[in-house]
Amino acid sequence: MKLKFLFLFIWCMPFMASTQVTMTTQLPANGILLKDQLWNMVIVNNGNEIVVVKLQMDLRDISTGQSILNASSGKITVGRGMKSVTINDIQPLVYNYVSTEFSGNFLPCGNYLADYHLIQETDKGDVQVADEVVRINITPLSPPLLVFPEDHSNIETVYPQFTWMPPAPVQMFNPLVYDLTVVKIEDGQSPKEAMEFNTPVYSNTNLQSISEKMPSSFEQLISGKTYAWQVIARSGNTCSAQTEVWSFTIGKDSVTQIINQAPFIRISRSNTEVTVVHQGVLKMEYFNPGSDKKVTFTIYKAVDKMKKDRHSIQFDIPLNNGQNFLQYDLAKKAKLEEKTVYEVSMINGRGEEWLMRFVPVYYRK
Repeated sequence: MKLKFLFLFIWCMPFMASTQVTMTTQLPANGILLKDQLWNMVIVNNGNEIVVVKLQMDLRDISTGQSILNASSGKITVGRGMKSVTINDIQPLVYNYVSTEFSGNFLPCGNYLADYHLIQETDKGDVQVADEVVRINITPLSPPLLVFPEDHSNIETVYPQFTWMPPAPVQMFNPLVYDLTVVKIEDGQSPKEAMEFNTPVYSNTNLQSISEKMPSSFEQLISGKTYAWQVIARSGNTCSAQTEVWSFTIGKDSVTQIINQAPFIRISRSNTEVTVVHQGVLKMEYFNPGSDKKVTFTIYKAVDKMKKDRHSIQFDIPLNNGQNFLQYDLAKKAKLEEKTVYEVSMINGRGEEWLMRFVPVYYRK
């Protein structure tokens, strides 16, 4: 019986010796993680002999279980006691990239499992003496941040330009795309409730820039209404980070206000003064002393007034007896050149020519 136990003891000695070497990784529980930090650990040799070990690591996506990065280290010599290990102690380090997204030093945002194996060199060959599986949750230091329209602001354009800042550090998102959502806030709702429950009035996905102009092909936002907007940054299907929900209100259109506040210019028999016509909307004052029911206006470049082959635009406007305040949108005919002086000519039923000169000015919404 004693011989039997002695035989078992001698047979188990290599394995007992190997279990005297242990490892403990030292990784942050969450936040950002550099690839170099994957190798921060402590190796403990409880035996009396110097041992030679090496490390193997397999990084897997926690949702799919798929291996995305694996590596093996060079040899590490460990005397009795504890040895702190960093990437500088395990060279040469060889990586095998299953996914090229992990070729940078910042690990992309996401949730992973890192499977470590500690291999010891023995007379009988390499023996695995320790292993450890570590869950790694990588999140950005800062989510994307909204910039414009500002929270609780009043804006005048019905087709806003939305602008935001990327998450930080941006290298953690590879590739990096954005999803933009705009919803109308109903009475009694908070911006967050509106974002959660209401149908978007505008949305766009997989944006690669940090700004987006709402296109005029969509229905314009409504003056006096309040809207909520949010941006989500994504790195494929592995990670996302979202902004706060901001709100803004559509005020009166500034261009409409400018047109409404522009004065009616009195046309005269010899008008050489030049006024400004905003957004192509002519506003003219004329006293009709006769019985004209309508008149024809002709517009041409002032420098072409005496040319027989000049290009001109014509349109009719109905008249009332007495004082008339006439308004006509030239966009019905054409868009005139900015920084160019035009002349308006009108000949009434008595053969009198009445004139006004102007420069068109256009505003971009």
